[in-house]
Amino acid sequence: MITKELVTGTAITGALDSLASLRLEIFREYPYLYDGRREDEIANLRSYAEAPDACVILAYDECAVVGAATGMPFIHEGEQMQAAIAVSQYSAEKLYYVGELLFYRAYRNKGLGLQLLGQLEQHIRSLGRYRHLVCATVERPAAHSLQPDGYVPITRFLARTGFDLIPGVTTSFAWRETDGVRRDHLMQFWVKELN
Repeated sequence: MITKELVTGTAITGALDSLASLRLEIFREYPYLYDGRREDEIANLRSYAEAPDACVILAYDECAVVGAATGMPFIHEGEQMQAAIAVSQYSAEKLYYVGELLFYRAYRNKGLGLQLLGQLEQHIRSLGRYRHLVCATVERPAAHSLQPDGYVPITRFLARTGFDLIPGVTTSFAWRETDGVRRDHLMQFWVKELN
């Protein structure tokens, strides 16, 4: 049976190792193809424990973390993200950034993404300070040589759950891919109004 736990504040520190393991395994897959290091992941994730109003929802199978959703107010994101949103109609102070919605392969396509996103939205609404959710997806060419058969892009899930593409609002990040080469990656922003 899958159980879910909402964690906030300094309590998030206890989840950093499990979150890093999720990211390191899942982000090696297409479309990210990310060859990360644990120490970098933990350092990056530490911002969730430090940012006011940040949260993590952990999905457990017995005692093992098998998935997670993470989020924080967009104003705590880096300058590169801030600059991208600055050209849009959205106020950064009213945006809440969904950083991850990740599950190990055996736990996908079982409705857990909808459950965690729903719980995340409910929590953010309860804070009473944010108007929209925002997230960013990595863009790959439609015929990428490493795209697996049967691949379903996260954008399909986003559209189904009420997110809309923000036309023309993009940024780029560089990371080392699984072939050892560091490349720039286009990131596209999506937004959802919190009713």
